Amino acid sequence: MLKKFFAPRSIAVIGASRERGKLGYTILANILRYKYRGKVYPVNPEAKNILGLKCYQSVGDIAGQIDLAVVVVPAAVVPKVLEECGQKNILSVIIISAGFKEVGGAGAQLEQDIQEITKKYNINLLGPNCLGILDSVDNLNASFADGMIDRGRIAFFSQSGAICTAMLDWAKNNNIGFSRFISLGNKAGITENDLLEFLANDKNTDVILGYLEGIADGRKFLEICRKVAKSKPVIILKSGRSNEGQKAISSHTGSLAGSDQVISAAFSAAGVIRANDLRELFNYAKLFQSEPLIKGRNIAIVANAGGPSVMTTDAIAQSVLRMARFSPATINKLKKGLPAAAALHNPIDVIGDARADRYAVALEAVLQDKNVNGVIVLLTPQTVTEISQTAQVVVSLGKKYKKPLCASFIGGKKVASGVDILRQANVPVYEYPEEAVDSLAAMEKYRQWRAKPKKISEWRAIDFKTWSRIEKDLWSDKGQLEWGKTEEMLKAYKIPLVKSVVVVDSATAVKTAKKFGYPIAMKVVAKKLIHKSDAGAVLVNLKNEKEVGVGFQKLYKIAKKYKGQILVQPMLRDAKEIIIGVKRDAQFGPVIMFGLGGIYVEILKDVTFRVAPIGHDEALEMIGDIKAAKVLFGVRGQGSVDVEKIADILVKLSRLTVDFPQISEIDINPAMAMRKGCLVVDARIMI
Repeated sequence: MLKKFFAPRSIAVIGASRERGKLGYTILANILRYKYRGKVYPVNPEAKNILGLKCYQSVGDIAGQIDLAVVVVPAAVVPKVLEECGQKNILSVIIISAGFKEVGGAGAQLEQDIQEITKKYNINLLGPNCLGILDSVDNLNASFADGMIDRGRIAFFSQSGAICTAMLDWAKNNNIGFSRFISLGNKAGITENDLLEFLANDKNTDVILGYLEGIADGRKFLEICRKVAKSKPVIILKSGRSNEGQKAISSHTGSLAGSDQVISAAFSAAGVIRANDLRELFNYAKLFQSEPLIKGRNIAIVANAGGPSVMTTDAIAQSVLRMARFSPATINKLKKGLPAAAALHNPIDVIGDARADRYAVALEAVLQDKNVNGVIVLLTPQTVTEISQTAQVVVSLGKKYKKPLCASFIGGKKVASGVDILRQANVPVYEYPEEAVDSLAAMEKYRQWRAKPKKISEWRAIDFKTWSRIEKDLWSDKGQLEWGKTEEMLKAYKIPLVKSVVVVDSATAVKTAKKFGYPIAMKVVAKKLIHKSDAGAVLVNLKNEKEVGVGFQKLYKIAKKYKGQILVQPMLRDAKEIIIGVKRDAQFGPVIMFGLGGIYVEILKDVTFRVAPIGHDEALEMIGDIKAAKVLFGVRGQGSVDVEKIADILVKLSRLTVDFPQISEIDINPAMAMRKGCLVVDARIMI
C-alpha cells in the first residue's frame, strides 16, 4: 500500500513554482537536488519549464503512469486536482497544502470532500497539511524541509511538521540518521497504524520514533504495536497530557486526545516506549539507534568525580535499574590498575587527576564483568583531564563490547571536543547524568516487556444462553443497571459478592441482621441513585436491633424517593478496602482501573490502569504497581491479603466489559480483600 511513497518510479509535483521561496519551488528543487533516480514532472498551467524540466498544464497531459503525486496548491483547488489524479490512476498522493480540518469550518468540509474522492478512486493519501516525506533508502526528499536526512536505521513519523523540522535539525547536530521520515499532517488518509504496519516489515528500519497528537484507531494501534514491539522498539511522544494541551490539539490538527492515564496504560500494554517530552524522545533515539538491547538492569558507573557519581547512583536507585555488584575478579583488576585512593566498588571513582589510560583500565574491567549489563561514563573537566583522548577510549571500548555504553561529559566549552567525538561515533552522550539513567531505564522496561509477553485472557464464564439473555437486556436498558441485573451479571462471571438480602420492613431487616451477625451495613439501591453516600443512602457499623430499626426508617424515605430497594449486608472484618473500575475510552475501548479504597483513591489518587482484556499476570502487575501495594502484600507484621483472588476479579471484569460493548462504566467500590478471598460489596454498571 505504501511502497510507492518510498520507491516511486515517477513523481508529479502539482503546483510546482518558478519562484524561489514558494513551497512548489522548494519541493521540486529538493526532489532534484538529492539525486532521486525516477522521472519528475512539474505541473503548472502557467509555466512551460521549471528548473530545466518541461512543465505540464495538468497531470492528464503527462504520458505514462505516475506513481506519486505531490500536491501543493491552494486548499480550495485540491479537490479538483485530486479528481484529476484519480482519473489518471495515480493511487499515491501527498497533499502538502494547509487550510483543512485544522482551521475548522469550510476547511473541515474540504477535508471531508477530499476523503470522499480518495474513497472513490482508492487513492492512498498522506496529509493534508503536512511537510512531506524524506527517504534515505531511495534518495527521495519530497518535502519542503531544509536539507536531507542522513542514512540511518531509524524511521520517524510526526503529526506536526514543526516537530519534523526540529527533529531534522537536532539529528544533524547529533549525527543521527534515518531510513524513512514522514510527516502525517491531518491524517485524512494514511495514519500511524498504516505506517507502523509498513515499518514493521521494512528491512531498512530497526527503530521507530513517532510524535502523535491523536490516535486514529486505538484498538488497532495496540494490536499492531504488540506485534511490532516484539522485534523493533517503538518510541512515541504523545502530546495532550493536560486539559489545556488537549484543547490546543483540537485547534492545531482537529484531533481528539484521549485521557493521558489511558494513553500510558495502552502504551505499556503494547510495549510502546513513551517519551514524555521532546528531550526524552531525542535521548531515547540516541540510545536505541546505536546500542544493543540491554540484557539486565545492573549498571556500572565510572567517573572522575564523587558528586556526579552520587547523583547518578540516586537516579538509578529511583528507577527500574540497580547498581551492579562487581565480581572478585573485577575488583582485583581495578585494585591493580587504579591508584590506592580510587573507589573500587560501584560507583568507581578514578579520582580527579585521571587521564584517559585510567578510564581505559576501569571501563575494560567493568565491561568484561558478567554482572554488569550497562555502563555510564561520567567526566568533569579538571586540570589534567584528557577529554578528547578519554572520548576515544569510550568509543573504542564501546565497539569492542556488546553492552549499552553511554556517557555524560558534564560542562560546556571544555568538554565540547569530547562530546563531538562521541557524537560522531554514535555513542550516546548526555548533557546530564540523569538523562543517561532515564534512557537506560526505558530500554530496561522495554526488555522486560519483551521477556514477558502478555497472555490476553480469552476466558468466558457464561454459556451462550446466559450471554444472549444479558445481551438482550442491555440493549433495551440505559443509564445505571438495576441492582438485580448487576448482581446477576457479576455472578454469571463468577465474580464473588458479599451476601445481600433485600428487606421490605424493619422486622425483616432485624431478622436478617441477626442471621448475619452484628455489625451490619444497610443501603439503598435504585436505578436513579448514582452516588449513595452523597444521598445518605449507606449506613455502616450498625451494632444492634435499635440501630437497625432506626436505620431502616431513615433509608425507607430515601428508597421511596428514588423508587429503590433496601439491602442488608454483613460487615467484613480484617479486610482491606479496594476499588476496581472500568471506563470505556473512545480510542482504546474498555480500560480497567485498580487501587486501594478510602484515602488512597480519594486523596492520593493511587491507582493503576490497563486496557482490557488482561491476563492473570498483568492483573498481578496492576496490583503491584500502586504505590501502597505493600499494604496488600503485607507490611510491618500485617499478613498479606488474597492477591490472587483480586487478580481473578480483575481478569473476569476485564473480560465482561469486552464481551458487552454496551457497558460504558463499571464501579466496584468497595470490594473487600481478606486473607482468604475477596468480595464485592457495592457495584454500579452504567449502560
